[in-house]
Order: sequence, then C-alpha cells, then structure tokens
Amino acid sequence: MPGRFVRSKIAELVSEIINSRQGRAQLSAHGWIQGMPIVIAQPDERLSDVISLVAAHQPPVLVTTIDPVHGHLWFMHVSIGCTALQVVEPLPQETSIGELYRLASRTSFLTFRIDQMSSSSVVHAIAPQQVKHHAGYTTVEASSAKTF
Repeated sequence: MPGRFVRSKIAELVSEIINSRQGRAQLSAHGWIQGMPIVIAQPDERLSDVISLVAAHQPPVLVTTIDPVHGHLWFMHVSIGCTALQVVEPLPQETSIGELYRLASRTSFLTFRIDQMSSSSVVHAIAPQQVKHHAGYTTVEASSAKTF
C-alpha cells in the first residue's frame, strides 16, 4: 500500500516515549536533546554492527533496544571515538548490544572499545523505560526492575 511502511515494536515504543512529555523529560535528564539520532537495535545484535550505525551519525547518539524478558526499553547514551579516554581492551566480538546495556547498567559510565576502533567509547545506561496507557494517555515510567 502506498504511504505504508513497517515499523518494529521497538520503534513504536520509542516514538511513544519521544512524543510524551514525561518521556522527553526523562531522556533529557540523561543528555538527550531534540534532534539527537536514535539508533534502534534488537537486543541480540552484535555490538560492532550497532556501533557502525552509531558512527554513521554525528555522535553522541541514543541507542535503544528492548529487554527481551520484560519488554521495557533500554536506552544508552553513547559517545564513540573519545580520544581523551584511556584505550581499553576491546570487548569480545560476540558481545551483543543487550550485553553492553547490562554491563553499563552496573555503573554510571562504562568505557568500552570494539576491535575495529583505535580509541575508546563511553556509554551511559538509562533506567529501563516502560510505556503505559491510561485513559487514552501515554505515560512513561522508569522501571524498578533489575536488568541483570
């Protein structure tokens, strides 16, 4: 059908969060600004593939995926190629974006590197976001569920 396109469940949830005042406020508290690129990934996608998409945009960006167990959105504020950071050992090549979120959620900021990059990057995991619908209104809540 003309004018139709397929959207993933993750993209639909991200759209609901960005279109809600509460969601924008929560993301803004963690460095998101209007117009910042958002890279959407499946939780089992390889980190190196997702970081390639991040590099295609003007970092920093938000990367989002979904908690495969609870269905909450996982947002990460990612800055790549930070030459001022100490160069760390690369994460294993099989590391997924979901695994990066779990690692990053244990600390305020996580310095990491993938094999293809000569400099380190930094990620900040935002508390899991849950989209709820009440009487026709969309509300967003930071989940209290543990992610690891």
